[in-house]
Amino acid sequence: MGACWSIRARVWLSCAVASFAVGAPAAFAPLSGDTGGADTRCEALLQSGLSDTLGTPVAFDGARIESGEWEGQALPRHCRIEGRLNPRTSPVDGREYAVAFVLRLPLEDVWNGRFVQLGGGGSNGATPTALDTLFASNTTPLLRGFAVIDTDGGHNASNADPQAGGSAAFGRDPQARRDHFFNAYDMVARTGKFLAGQFYDAPMRSYFMGCSEGGREALLMAQRFPEHFDGIASGAPQFLQPMQSLSSVRGLQILAKEARAQGLMAPDGLPAIHKVFSDGDLLLAANAIAAACDGADGLVDGLVSNFRQCSNTQVMARLRARECTGDKRANCLLPSQIETLEALHAPVRNAAGEPIYVGYPWDTGITAKSAGFRAWWLGDYAKPASNSIRLHFSSNMLRMVWSDPAEPFALDQGPSIALAYPYALRPANPAVAWPARSGDPDEAAGVAMINDDPDLDAFRARSGKLLLWAGAADATHSLYQTQGYVERLTERYGAQRDTFARFFVAPGVGHCRGGPGPDQADLLGALVDWVEQGTAPDAIVARAVAPQSYARPLCSYPAYAHYRGGPVDEASSFSCTLAEPTS
Repeated sequence: MGACWSIRARVWLSCAVASFAVGAPAAFAPLSGDTGGADTRCEALLQSGLSDTLGTPVAFDGARIESGEWEGQALPRHCRIEGRLNPRTSPVDGREYAVAFVLRLPLEDVWNGRFVQLGGGGSNGATPTALDTLFASNTTPLLRGFAVIDTDGGHNASNADPQAGGSAAFGRDPQARRDHFFNAYDMVARTGKFLAGQFYDAPMRSYFMGCSEGGREALLMAQRFPEHFDGIASGAPQFLQPMQSLSSVRGLQILAKEARAQGLMAPDGLPAIHKVFSDGDLLLAANAIAAACDGADGLVDGLVSNFRQCSNTQVMARLRARECTGDKRANCLLPSQIETLEALHAPVRNAAGEPIYVGYPWDTGITAKSAGFRAWWLGDYAKPASNSIRLHFSSNMLRMVWSDPAEPFALDQGPSIALAYPYALRPANPAVAWPARSGDPDEAAGVAMINDDPDLDAFRARSGKLLLWAGAADATHSLYQTQGYVERLTERYGAQRDTFARFFVAPGVGHCRGGPGPDQADLLGALVDWVEQGTAPDAIVARAVAPQSYARPLCSYPAYAHYRGGPVDEASSFSCTLAEPTS
């Protein structure tokens, strides 16, 4: 058995071929008795003419009225539709492919008049359930009365191959690549809105929510399919993922160099990168970051809320003050460890000196084990060998999805490939670095997976609203990446950017959630209020629930939460304040 990471499930899973999967399914039961004719209307959707509307074959896998439980909460009665769009046999690998979806339509007594599409995670391929947990929430939109749809992105576990990059084996099939890049999400949006329209025969508002890969899909919708949604929330979007993959292997190689220097080797013969920093070492780093930057937000509370006032120069001075003068001890860091930390936070350049990917902000969330620095870069310290997500995921995408043609490899060779990958030889222009054999930009990862177009004129013209957010301690898709996109929007739209696109930073929060920062907030509610009431969010209250409970306002960028006095665990004790960045 191998191991793989599911961003949707947010856990490591046992996977025979390293395919993505979600956690245990909720318990459901078909409803019996009077459903007011809803069962008939639900089944009638199978004959609704969806295939003609989409212009592609559709295979339905059932329609029924059901109830059930989700994480101990009773779900409303709803019509559940499962189906597959464009089912086909690949001429490349002989496997069965389709864009699978699950749509859940609450009955009229609980439907709130809204439709939401949920984005995916990782490289997708997870069985859709339409019950994903939203970022910053312990609920699913179905519980709030939304009609909900999601998709596997056009491939699933049956398409995985341990001799061809595991879950990324779909990259051999050109149509599967197109589906993953953009096509699946457009088709599923049209599917959900068409079937919901048939079922309710009433006006409705439409929303998209996603984080990580789902955040990229969210930006894709605003840029390429602006007609689909009234409101879009994009969290930690991986809209530069092909270039970020180069950043990943470069960072892994830096860690491997340090592991070798410390004489740290794993039983598998690879450098033990998970041993380069102990949890105590990361705490020393976090304390140095706090000493350098915590007070810039008016309160020493372990959070760097004013990240724009936290410079590399400030942090490095504090780290060097914790440098060992001799052998390694628990209360100091080796000079080479400090250099490694600085290199991991620095921008990445190729051999020509051209920038490939942005750096990472210094944040006290570096101590986070879940969805943070250790999980993404290092792996579990107690394991015999590293289970770093980057180590076990980067090669899959670099060789099987970004490269065209795909370059198959045995899955157990992935870490070795990552540690030797010639990242510095790639051009800085994504379109040149990752072209398509066919010349079709829709099949080129360097074009179709680079969703950074600041032209949102069409989305803005139909009064669409875009809410972006990122965790400052995100150790995979840098906060600076999303910040840079927002700055490009500001260059294009000036002060008008705030009227339709706003950005929120969660200090101390990792990739989509986790870390010591406040990672519980009603982003969907804020988006709905903005779209339907015209109430633009200047601040969104976020809460941390463990290990201690407190609240902070997440301020609309470039403002940050400044302490003005009062109980430090209450959001009302902070105000949103502007600040200029340090050099």
